[in-house]
Amino acid sequence: MIIDGHAHIAEMPYISVEKLKETMKFSNIDKTVLFPGGMVDVRKMTNYVTGKDKPEKPEANNDYVLSLMTHYPELFYGFCNVNMMNKQEQVLTQLEAMVGQGFHGLKMAPMVHQFSLLGKTSKALADLCGQLDIPFYTHTIFHASASTAALGKLAQEFPGTTFIIGHMGFGPLDIEAIELASSMDNVYLETSSANYLAIELAVEKSGHEKIIYGSEFPLSDPYVEKVKIERLPISDDKKDYIFSKNILRLLKAEVGVG
Repeated sequence: MIIDGHAHIAEMPYISVEKLKETMKFSNIDKTVLFPGGMVDVRKMTNYVTGKDKPEKPEANNDYVLSLMTHYPELFYGFCNVNMMNKQEQVLTQLEAMVGQGFHGLKMAPMVHQFSLLGKTSKALADLCGQLDIPFYTHTIFHASASTAALGKLAQEFPGTTFIIGHMGFGPLDIEAIELASSMDNVYLETSSANYLAIELAVEKSGHEKIIYGSEFPLSDPYVEKVKIERLPISDDKKDYIFSKNILRLLKAEVGVG
């Protein structure tokens, strides 16, 4: 089984469910973990990174992701997003309600919502994710409050919560992220958009059981990202962990996986 652990979806042509399903079929991907898309237009990503443009839609369309999970349970899992610009109580209530509806994890967006991973609300969410037994997925950015080091401190404070670092950290090869996954039981790395050398090094240092295949659709192509895993100099059994077993275990999606 092959599961894409990170794909964005929205009601827009370039990020549509129809396009994703076609890509999944071409790439022989069985299931995909959906993340709400459309908060930023990834076709002009550098404008957000440099601060030239601000995110247009800070509220994620979680309802759309939920509708796809409901209509295509054989194809999709889903992670929800919360708007960190809202009050802490509202954010926590929202997360608990969405997990009750069937979401499998929380996706944080520090570039969109400009928050600190070490702030009170982030810590409250990390604590709640541990209580709800769902993963806390986040990007890291080039800012002290939402850096890889900040994520490491958060993971250390909440050892009962599972953390997934998107794109294996920040930049071409984030050795700090790899070292965190290697030294901390509750930190995992998701491979989308990561360099091949970074993935190879992460498997060597952290082990195949700490790596999750993801594509970052539509910014990258699931087939292209899949080839990076297929090219790794490891056994097919170890690749199976990266392609599906690790994420299934974290999602508690299937009995007997692990």
